Amino acid sequence: MSGPEVTLADVQRRAADNPNARYRAFDTYPWAKDPVFTEQLSNALSDATSNGLSLSETALQVRIQRFIQQTQIEIEKESYKQWLTQNNLQPPRIISEEAVAVEVMTVPNPKDRKFAHLLVEQGDALGQLALDQNVPASSAVPVPSWQSAAPTAELYIKKDASSTDPNKEPYPKKFEEIVEFLQSGKAIPGIRQIPDTVIEDPSFTTHGRLAAPPKPWEIGQTSSTEQFEPLASESKT
Repeated sequence: MSGPEVTLADVQRRAADNPNARYRAFDTYPWAKDPVFTEQLSNALSDATSNGLSLSETALQVRIQRFIQQTQIEIEKESYKQWLTQNNLQPPRIISEEAVAVEVMTVPNPKDRKFAHLLVEQGDALGQLALDQNVPASSAVPVPSWQSAAPTAELYIKKDASSTDPNKEPYPKKFEEIVEFLQSGKAIPGIRQIPDTVIEDPSFTTHGRLAAPPKPWEIGQTSSTEQFEPLASESKT
């Protein structure tokens, strides 16, 4: 049996009362699964050199900003770094392996792989492994697995002239020819021209020939002429 669900309000209350709980919540946040954070981190690392900050310092600032956005819990940077030192802890991995692999495939020059260099600064072996991967420039574009596994075939298959009906007009061979026909207003070969007219068949009519069936409340009742016909005694008076 699972315990009671922990809400954001519970985390906020514990973080306010206990710095240890606050920093543990900060480290256990699912950074690698947050695509917004990954994009924010990528943009910030690209500007880290111009700002004069290390990649680790830049990453920590982005983490704090994102954590406040998501939880409304304030994190003091220097106190957090002291907490890591006192507890002999390393910052968590905040980048997914998929994001690192995409960077390797899309950035041919290892010097420009910011995610990999950040992991190296943080002592993560994945960073050096990513820097050691050499990808040729021609294959620097990621190819989805479904695309690489798809069978290859020619995009255009030439039609066998012997299999066509000689009585039928051939279809245009190129897309440009169809565009030319449409722009010039000419009829496209092989397309039937159907007039925009409606031919009425005299054998069909919108008026029914059968009498309408009686309504439910009319079944078993006499007609109005019979119902109000004067009695013979009354007509004599």
